[in-house]
Amino acid sequence: MTNVDTIAAVITTFNSADTLARCLSSVAFCDEIIVLDSNSSDSSQAIAHSFGARVFSQDFRGYAQQKSDAIAKATAPWILLLDSDECLPPEAAVKVRSAMTRPEVYGYRMPRIERIFWRMQHPATRANDFLRLFRRAHAYISAHHVHESVVVNGPVARLDCAIWHDSDRCLAGKVAKLNQYSSLALQDWTGTRAPAAWRLTLYPLWYFLRAYLFKRQFLNGWAGYINSVELAHYAFLKYAKRFESKQLKQLEFPNSLDASKPAAPVKPTDQ
Repeated sequence: MTNVDTIAAVITTFNSADTLARCLSSVAFCDEIIVLDSNSSDSSQAIAHSFGARVFSQDFRGYAQQKSDAIAKATAPWILLLDSDECLPPEAAVKVRSAMTRPEVYGYRMPRIERIFWRMQHPATRANDFLRLFRRAHAYISAHHVHESVVVNGPVARLDCAIWHDSDRCLAGKVAKLNQYSSLALQDWTGTRAPAAWRLTLYPLWYFLRAYLFKRQFLNGWAGYINSVELAHYAFLKYAKRFESKQLKQLEFPNSLDASKPAAPVKPTDQ
């Protein structure tokens, strides 16, 4: 096998012992496995070593930078990028190797099957596609603080090979993650105006309908309903935090905290 035919599985980890073995086992067909760990306190690094991975460790530098640093450590021209709570089905080896033989394609989007709390999503639920298989020389990771993605400079196709995502195991974890992600999304906001009122009121409703009806989350029973509500909550939080950030920048406090003197009112913003 020539170097041009080789592929590296690239995985970033942090306290991923619960899911990492399944992930690494599913990419055993790759010629190289790179694991970049964010100084885990569990057995993540030991598990990675047991699968023959090249293991590196560094402080967490943000989702996008961590993935970029991990990809830079690979030597193979093709990259299969996974999170530590994702894995591939047994048929992935044949499908991925076949996809790599198409010289006209530089990257592939792959559908992701989600765990939704106590169940996996119904097969007829519309899966989101993620670009995870690509030629390293023609791709980079976007610089977003959250929801970073692979950007390929060249033709992209869809590969019918599902990624299984074992993520949202409980509602409390989902809520905490969405709260964190909405705060990180605020760092990517470059707008100078507060969001219009319709975004705070109507966009979350649209987001719920999009998830529950158009993406067929209703097929997942109560798990799908709860997940759709939380996705709408995330949409609300993103714009509510932007609105709050704009208001706080305009907040004026008096020079002293004399209770007899009222604080200056908050200046209204243009909507």
